[in-house]
Amino acid sequence: MENFTVFDYEDIQLIPNKCIVNSRSECDTTTRFGKHCFKLPVVPANMQTVIDESLAIKLAENGYFYIMHRFTPESRLPFVQMMNEKGLISSISVGVKENEYQFIVDLANHHLVPDYITIDIAHGHSNAVINMIKHIKKHLPDTFVIAGNVGTPEGVRELENAGADATKVGIGPGKVCITKLKTGFGTGGWQLAALRWCAKAARKPIIAEGGI
Repeated sequence: MENFTVFDYEDIQLIPNKCIVNSRSECDTTTRFGKHCFKLPVVPANMQTVIDESLAIKLAENGYFYIMHRFTPESRLPFVQMMNEKGLISSISVGVKENEYQFIVDLANHHLVPDYITIDIAHGHSNAVINMIKHIKKHLPDTFVIAGNVGTPEGVRELENAGADATKVGIGPGKVCITKLKTGFGTGGWQLAALRWCAKAARKPIIAEGGI
């Protein structure tokens, strides 16, 4: 990290260059992520207090990306089945405990292939996440795998090399997140610098963790 400049969103402003559009409505914010295009390059946090089944359906119906939380594990398989039946994208989260390995096998056995699976733990630069990436890719090779969270270029590269299709960058940068206070680790206060640092190493998409 020699000569590494630390900065965050509050430390920068955009340069007000010449505008060539007449209205904001002319601007196209569409982004391609995996096999699908979405209206905005923004996703709600996959927290139980933020996203639920009804909101996930509404977002998918209107062309927005979402990641369903993993805190009601028994509802995930029926959720994927329901979204597939509705013709909507299915995007879920998993952890790295032993029961999650069986869940992936259960999805494959039921021929349920989520469009997106996010491996969601606080410290994603770990053998546990690498092993889960490989497990998902073995049983559900067509699923787009998002892995995280990481805060260094080394973390991004290792997860990409393991088979991740995208990585989540940022540990505890949100204003109400207590990860940094509880553990002493994180990118809180230098999240934007971490994104710049990791983006230089990334060969695949990255998702910036933390609030806008």
